[in-house]
Order: sequence, then structure tokens, then C-alpha cells
Amino acid sequence: MKKWILTALLCAFAFSLRAQEPYPELGAKLEEYFTALAGENAAVQSAECDFLIESCQDSLVRQYVALKIYRHYLESHIMGDDAVAVHVARKWFLTGAVPMASDQDLLNAQVFAEFNKSSLIGMPAPKLTLKDPEGEPVDVPAKKTYSALYFYDTGCTTCKLETPRLKRLVESGEYDLKVFAIYVGADANAWAAYRADFPGVTHVWDPEMDSDWQRLYGVLKTPGLFLVGPDGVILGRGLDTPALRILLNQQFSADQYVYGEAGQMARYSQLFGVYADSLSTRHIMDVADYLAARTFGEGDLDSFKQISGDLLYYLSSRREEVYRDACIPFVEKYIAGLPDVWNTADDKAQVVSLGEMLVELASRTPVGSVVPDITVHGVLRQKPCLFRKGTMEGDYRLTDLKGKPGYVVFYTSGCSSCKETLAAVDALVARNYPAKVLLVDMDALLTDYPSQAQQLLDTFDLSAMPFVIQLDKKGVVQHRYVSLSF
Repeated sequence: MKKWILTALLCAFAFSLRAQEPYPELGAKLEEYFTALAGENAAVQSAECDFLIESCQDSLVRQYVALKIYRHYLESHIMGDDAVAVHVARKWFLTGAVPMASDQDLLNAQVFAEFNKSSLIGMPAPKLTLKDPEGEPVDVPAKKTYSALYFYDTGCTTCKLETPRLKRLVESGEYDLKVFAIYVGADANAWAAYRADFPGVTHVWDPEMDSDWQRLYGVLKTPGLFLVGPDGVILGRGLDTPALRILLNQQFSADQYVYGEAGQMARYSQLFGVYADSLSTRHIMDVADYLAARTFGEGDLDSFKQISGDLLYYLSSRREEVYRDACIPFVEKYIAGLPDVWNTADDKAQVVSLGEMLVELASRTPVGSVVPDITVHGVLRQKPCLFRKGTMEGDYRLTDLKGKPGYVVFYTSGCSSCKETLAAVDALVARNYPAKVLLVDMDALLTDYPSQAQQLLDTFDLSAMPFVIQLDKKGVVQHRYVSLSF
């Protein structure tokens, strides 16, 4: 298949949108450079980054460039980019060649490098000896076969969303794959209940923490999903089940097109970046219509399936409201609306099922609907005054969160993005007198109020957190996937 077709079409479409841009400053140039490097292997990207840093003669400029590179690859959602962040940390910051902004940042870089250096893509997978339910030793990963290592906790909110997806993949029997479900907790009863609901995999744990799995695999939060090849080399890390499926399809079907590759995703980011803050669902559909007309409209079915599948994977990777809202019209028109096109078993496994899931999630409590009348235990934040405190914990009806504006913030305690959002809530409440914000800790809710947690999971798209909704004074949802900032 012609993988260059997307590049050509996107360039043509982008040219029709974009006037001559002014000469960008250094930060913008670096962003362009990152986009150009996307899709290259970690060794190539690391060498290019070293060249950029070495080229800086001024010490302050060198520090700015090194930090910009490190943060880009540290925060990147592209699999394998973390290897570049580890390289930059170990070569430039931990050696003292370039100073970090603070001692705390340096300590964080040391921890990051130490906990990730042994489990990067392309490295031999660290060998673990864990215990099965009878206490017998089990070697992980398996030898001479593909192994998926799934680190989870029974009380982890994200794991409760990821486990059913992995379970469906196992039940499909599509791949010759040995799955190790690795319980990171020590609650034997909770583990037994989990095992009973997830057959077909090898269940192991390490309640005494003797195997050092946290450091060797860099698992500081759950879930953690890895793919290891028959030769014992790590093929994927930081995966979710759709990404695992992509890698397995790539491994088992060398000639089959692989959706969601890093280079394709970077090209879509570059294209939609042209719209900046004005991007709308209509713009996204304009792109989809243009690409469909240039492929499907001209009888090139293979190219249409490539670019449409990639666009679907791109939409699924973004949490901004505009992308999530675009999932419904895009899937209805170009996936579900063309059943004769997506008619193979691979199509249904890789594209159709993902499209159905995205539509179902995006359809939950949409913009314009009245927020459901659900009672939730949480913390209410608002600006304090003479007659009320600024923070009050208790049970609240979502319909009472009407405000000018009102927000509901769903979060988990171990999520770095959630911490940033909670800090932004403090700033929002301090500067906006009428604003009311209900903070809902899903981890605590699952433990103390499981029926409430389940009702919320069924009502909102909590597949990733933080998830923030904004309500008007009538309790109508104005925005979802809100990004709160200082």
C-alpha cells in the first residue's frame, strides 16, 4: 500500500488553507523540527537532539533548547519517544553538562531515567519471577512467543476501563499471544474476584515486592501494558489495548496496513494545527470530506481506508472537546455509513469496533443536554465569603451544580494531568466569584461509594481523566473535555 498518499493529500489541503506565515521564533522552529523527526527511531531522534544542543554556543540558549527537547519527549504520547527523554536526561542533565531549572526538576529527571532505562523499546525485557495463585514461581515474559504484560490494580479506575478491552482481545483468539495479568496489590480476596472474571490469561503477583518490577519496568502507576516479542525484546510499552492490537497486527501481518503510526499522527497534528484555536467539528469534517473525495471519490479504496482509519485513530488519541465531538459525524458518515467498505474481519477488529466505542462514549451526556440528576460524594469549591466556607465535602446533586459557570471535575489521585487541573481549579475559584466546582475523586468513589462510581462510569466518558464538564445556570452541559488552565 502507498503510505505516502496521506502526506501528499495533507500537504495539498494544508496549502489551500494556509497563507504565508511569519518567520517563527526558536520555540516554534523546534516544534517544526519535532514534527519532522516524528516517525524516526529513537536512536536517530536522540542523535539529532544531541546535534541541536551541541550547536548552541550560548549557555542560556543551550539550556532552553535542552529543556524544550526533554519536556517534548517526556510529555509525548507517541510510543518510543520516552527513550529520547531518557537519553537527554542521562547525557545532558544528570552529567551536569546542562543545568536544569531547579534541584527538584533534576531529582525528577533522575527518578524518571532510573525507572525507565531498563524497559525501553528495543531492549531485552527484564526477567521477572512472580507467583501464581498457588504460590508457584512463574517466569515472565514467556520464551519463544509473544507476551503481553498487563500491570494492574483492582482499585484502579483506568484499569477498570482497560481490563474489559483487553479481555475482549483475549476472547477473540485472533493472536498467538500469552497474556500475563500482573496484580500489583496485595489483597488476596480482591485478586481472587478479579481472576474469576478474567479467564484465559496467566494471573501472577508479587505481594512481597521481591522482583523489583516497579523499577525494572518503570511502572509507577497502573495500568501498564507491554508487548514482548518471541526473542525477548520489548516491542511496545505504555500501551492501551487498541495500540496493542496495532502492534500485533503489524507483527502477524507484515503486508497489512498499520493504522495510527507516529508519522501519520504527526501529519494530522500538523494539518489541524493550521486552524489553531479556531478548529471546529466542521473543519475536521471538511478535512475528512476532502480526503474522501480525493480517494474514495476517485475509486482508490485502499488509500481511502488508510487515511480514514488513520484519522479515526487520531481522533481517538485526542481528548479535546472538538475532536471528541467530531467522532460521531465522522464515524456515522465514513465508517458505520459504509459497511460495504469496512467488510473484512481486520476492518471490523481494527476500525469498526473502535468507531463504535468512540461514538458510544461521545454520546454520553452530550453538549446541550441537562446534566443527569445523580447524587455524588465530592468536594465543592467556591470562593469563600462571610457566610460560607470555600471548601465543603459532602453529597451533591449534579443538578444543583448550576453556576455562572459551574464545573464538575472527575479525577484520579495518581494522575499528573489531574494535579495540574486541580491547581487550575484553585486559580479559577480565586478569581471568579460566581464559579462553583465539584471535585469528584473517582479512586475514592470506587472504594467508598462503588454504586455512585458505576453510575458515573455509565453516564460520562471517563475513559481518560481528568474529565471536566461545564454547566450553565440551568444545569445544561455547555462544554465537555474542558481544559482548565491558570
